[in-house]
Amino acid sequence: MEEDRRCPQCGKTIPWEEAECAFCIERGTFLRSLPRETILLLCVPVLAALFAITSTAAKIYHSQQRALAQEWYLRGEAHLRAGEARKAIEDFSKALVYSRSNALYRLRLAQALFAANQAEEAGPYLLDLWEREPANGTVNLELAHLAARKGDAAEANRYFHSAIYGVWEKDPENQRRQVRLELCEFLLSRGERQAAQAALIELAADLPKDAELHARVGALFLRAEDYSRALEVFRQALRLDQRQQKSLAGAGEAAFQMANYREARRYLEQAVRLNPQDTHAVQRLEMTKLILSVDPLERGLSSQERSRRVVRAYQQAVERLRECAQKRREALAGEQPLTELQTMYARAVQFRPKVRERPLQRNSDLLMSAMELVFGIEELTARDCGHPADVDLALLLIARKHGGAE
Repeated sequence: MEEDRRCPQCGKTIPWEEAECAFCIERGTFLRSLPRETILLLCVPVLAALFAITSTAAKIYHSQQRALAQEWYLRGEAHLRAGEARKAIEDFSKALVYSRSNALYRLRLAQALFAANQAEEAGPYLLDLWEREPANGTVNLELAHLAARKGDAAEANRYFHSAIYGVWEKDPENQRRQVRLELCEFLLSRGERQAAQAALIELAADLPKDAELHARVGALFLRAEDYSRALEVFRQALRLDQRQQKSLAGAGEAAFQMANYREARRYLEQAVRLNPQDTHAVQRLEMTKLILSVDPLERGLSSQERSRRVVRAYQQAVERLRECAQKRREALAGEQPLTELQTMYARAVQFRPKVRERPLQRNSDLLMSAMELVFGIEELTARDCGHPADVDLALLLIARKHGGAE
């Protein structure tokens, strides 16, 4: 006797005398009997459920991708801050695997490559970012760095200016000011003093009330040899912080370079009191005091002191002349002077009887003639025998302050 069996589709029992599953036949007949519109309507919720499932799965996938990208990005930031640029390159590269179009990750990868001295590899990333956002301040600044490293001054200058006038998301005023500072540093490093002075004038025109920033700009003016503007910026810094040692030393240096030795001494004395370890300020102060102590043309001197200083200056200059001639193996004494040193020595010997305190006190023209001779000797020996030191350097600086020898 034959046995009942199970339907492979619905699992119901099929009596042994039946050839097919009555339930499945009935269901199929039912579905075939339904209108097409009804069947389509019945499919909608099914499709909607499938779409929701797919959408949810996609969101979960993309969320996981973003989380992984963010994780690698944060690792890269940590490594970059720690100075481990090569590890940061790996981290940012992995972040880009999970988020290929992320502009921030591309920028940080380029900066990491730059920090690892792989500037050539950073270039394509930066140029790609620039093509997307040509006004982006950060990207233009990095391209300026890249051009500067390559030695392309014109390209670097162009990108620096694009960065200055570019778009910055955070604190744009300060960011543009920092770019101007970098531009000035770049120009000075190339010896472009006039261009640097022009850039510094623009920068100094709108400085915030920040003594440190004023001190930095003043130092740049010093490097650009614009001493009057340097002094003014240092004075502004000192109005904000009168005990800022850097600005006191800077103001003293600027005043010294302008031959304002009394003002230089005042600033330098304060700077040295605040920081006795500032060797440059200490040396400048010593030279300033020496200049003020030997200059016969310093205002406020009595006629006796003025004439004494002229005599000492003459004696010092003649001694310097002898040392210079000895260094050059030239004999100064001779019947017929042939060299400039010999000619100058002959003039000094001829003038010697007049260089006495009493005649100098009575005759201001004689005093000036004696000093012109001293200035001439110091200029000549500085040219032929190198930069002098101590009193001779002081006399040379005094000569240049008063216009030198005629």
